[in-house]
Amino acid sequence: MSAEVASGRATGGINYARLFRDLLPYLGLLALIVYFSFASDFFLNTRNFERLVTDSATLILVALGMTLVILIAEIDLSVGAVVALLSVILAQAMANGIAWPLAVALTLVLAVGIGTLNGVITVIGQIPSFIVTLGMLAIATGLAFIFTGAVSVPILDEVFLDLFYSDAVLGIPVPLVIVAIAFLLCLVTLKRTAFGRELFAIGANAEAARLSGVAVRRNKITVFAIMGLLVGVGAVLSASRLGSGAPGSSPSLTLDAIAAVIIGGASLFGGRASILRTLLGALLIAVLNNGMVLLNINVDAQFIVKGVIILIAVVLERIASGGR
Repeated sequence: MSAEVASGRATGGINYARLFRDLLPYLGLLALIVYFSFASDFFLNTRNFERLVTDSATLILVALGMTLVILIAEIDLSVGAVVALLSVILAQAMANGIAWPLAVALTLVLAVGIGTLNGVITVIGQIPSFIVTLGMLAIATGLAFIFTGAVSVPILDEVFLDLFYSDAVLGIPVPLVIVAIAFLLCLVTLKRTAFGRELFAIGANAEAARLSGVAVRRNKITVFAIMGLLVGVGAVLSASRLGSGAPGSSPSLTLDAIAAVIIGGASLFGGRASILRTLLGALLIAVLNNGMVLLNINVDAQFIVKGVIILIAVVLERIASGGR
């Protein structure tokens, strides 16, 4: 058999691993909805659906930011701890008499500052983001517990609680409106802007992108700042949902966000990611969390299930890319 024929068959054949990887968020989400619909009488309940939508808002926001970070071949392990810390700071600010609009604004500024700091240390210090954000995770966790003495700080401002949890705009819950805006902005950024194209180039080959005139350092720091902003908004929604600032409020958020991005087909080595598929991955994780709670599945078992899903997605990615 000639080399040309062999090559033609290789390129023309179906890559089943890639096909299954691409279909994973769609098939997985559909399968979970069908399963939990039969397994629980409460899953298709209107109230449960409303709770699912509002409860998943923070996860989706953080997953969108994580998509940008993973696209440039970086990682942020601090997001769950930072969300908890920011929600504590927000609650304490309002408890000390600061009006909620100012408290929210200060929280978002601090969130962008933390994200930018992660980016600066990673890029300027040339330290792997894995190590930098792992350190930030430890710092944020410690500060959250020191600030509160391991006791949740209640939020008593009803206007704040209603606005960011139960209020609606044209019949659409405010958290869903915020998520939709963030999703569209991220989608347009990656699909329609030079900045988005540069992020793909950086993830594929940072050195080649630099030699082509791309401001690699500046763009990476910007991505971490955007990650910080989305984490800050997620913290505001988390605090309103819980009605308090709790130091241990987001124990699995980092794992869930990374799982959503990986299930969405992003490469952990950078250069490939999809905002739409991340959204589907985040919804899959949200439905999984909701369904397992309804079925009273042990929390430890939930971590095992998510870990298995991540491993399956990573193995499919490895096979689909030809072992590269």
